[in-house]
Amino acid sequence: MGQPIQFWGNIDSVKGRKAYPKLREFIFTALVAKTDFDFIALDKGLVTARKAVDALMQTMEEYANWGFHFMEDKLIDNPNYFYRETAFLEVFLTFDANTTDSTDDEPESLD
Repeated sequence: MGQPIQFWGNIDSVKGRKAYPKLREFIFTALVAKTDFDFIALDKGLVTARKAVDALMQTMEEYANWGFHFMEDKLIDNPNYFYRETAFLEVFLTFDANTTDSTDDEPESLD
């Protein structure tokens, strides 16, 4: 159970956080770029929109699961790892954009 994606980032917070609806656009753009799917075939009607949605959902689930495993590994090594103010910044800074295409870093297939 969770919040439907159409509501992600829509709500301002009483504590001063502003809404960030662009989040959905950024996620969708990244999913299209990272999903191995023939969108031209979709445009030509050779595959269904359901197939495209399934492929995008699979990519999102694979990346999310990889992230959960990554965080689990960090917590096993140090249960207080994410209680530091800069923990997530330090994690993001360790990612190397030049190595993201490596098959060792790709999320595990859900098949």
